[in-house]
Parts: sequence; structure tokens; C-alpha cells
Amino acid sequence: WRSFCLTMSSEIGVAPRINAGMLSLFAGNRVCVVGKVVNQEGSQAQIQCSDNGTVTVSMTPGQHYRSQFVEVVGIASADGSTQVREERSCELGDNFDLSNYEQLVQFANGKFKPLFSA
Repeated sequence: WRSFCLTMSSEIGVAPRINAGMLSLFAGNRVCVVGKVVNQEGSQAQIQCSDNGTVTVSMTPGQHYRSQFVEVVGIASADGSTQVREERSCELGDNFDLSNYEQLVQFANGKFKPLFSA
């Protein structure tokens, strides 16, 4: 699954890795969130991100997450809410350490931001 996720990301361009608390800072822009699927209903899913905040994902038509953890690349709602319109997603399986991922998010948006920017 790892090479698939990397390939997908390169097809749609750069997306900063963020958590739910950072989402409003990227309103209207492409973002990447990783989290645990806590609910799916119709074309919407709630994802618990690495900071324990929840993001609502408007999934692409016909999408249904089959794993407990997913990576979603999409457009953050322009109104600053906690919604993301999915462009692509990648299932990460049922065993993923969100606390380690949160450390990556903090590095990618803090002290080591130049290493993660295009």
C-alpha cells in the first residue's frame, strides 16, 4: 500500500500534512489528513486525526473505506470548517500509530517545515 499512496500523492501535487486543528489555516487549499475512521454514512466519513480532532470527509462517489485508518488528500472547506472534499485516499490498514504521526505533523509544520515543502 505504501508505494500506491506515494504514487497517488505525486499525481495530484503537494499537500501539506496537517491535523484537524490546523485545517482552518488551509481553508480552500489542498491538504493531507491521516486518521481513524470513526463513522461512515452515505458519502460522508468522520476521521479522528492525530490530534484527536475530527474531520468530516466528503468522499468521492462510490467510495467506502474498508480499513480502520486512512490517508485523505483533498480540498479543505473554504469556510474554515472541519470539512475536506476528498480527491484521493489511501487505506492504511487497521494498525497505525497516530501519536507517531502527530509528531511528524508537528515537525512538518514547525522546525523542519523547509524539509517538507516543495
